[in-house]
Amino acid sequence: MALTRLWGTWLAEFLEQIRSRHHAGRQFEINLSSRYRVEMVTYRTWLMWGCIGLLLSIVWNIWQGGLIYQESQIIAAELERVRQLDNSVMDQAKNEGIDLSEGALRRLSSEVDLANQLLEKRTFSWTTFLTELEQTIPPRLALTSIRLDQAGKTVQLTGTAINLEEVTAFTVGLENHATFKNPVLAQHRVGSSGLVEFDVTVQYRQTGV
Repeated sequence: MALTRLWGTWLAEFLEQIRSRHHAGRQFEINLSSRYRVEMVTYRTWLMWGCIGLLLSIVWNIWQGGLIYQESQIIAAELERVRQLDNSVMDQAKNEGIDLSEGALRRLSSEVDLANQLLEKRTFSWTTFLTELEQTIPPRLALTSIRLDQAGKTVQLTGTAINLEEVTAFTVGLENHATFKNPVLAQHRVGSSGLVEFDVTVQYRQTGV
């Protein structure tokens, strides 16, 4: 009998402790799910659109990366085709005894320049040049030498004149002529004969070239 009363008392105390703990825990519970916050709607909308924009940006970058990769593959294939064609041309030239090395190409460039200069000299007309030059020479001035550069574009004239005024008139005549430009009186001096010796450099524009 005493044991039954003791067991009933212990069971009542145990249930009371559980009930008290349950009530104590509920004192600190906060339920926010039932509250509606209007200001959170705008933030949630911005966040949602931001996520959508970020997702679209990622998809766009992936698509652009794919296009760039495809273009790089096409360029690589074209470079490989050109490299193979270049090797084929080199092999064919080697079989035919043609030197296409870097040194040979450099020499070829200088030879082409020399050939162009020779062609320009072949088309140079001394008759036309002397006729046009004669139109600029004053009566009391004489030329003793005429030297042209390899291209036939720069002319160095040496001569004598009665005085310096005649030399000045000569340079002015060259300046005013249609086929001569930029005359420069390099030097002048009075020689032993009393005449003024001079050197003039002028640019010549050949007619029809």
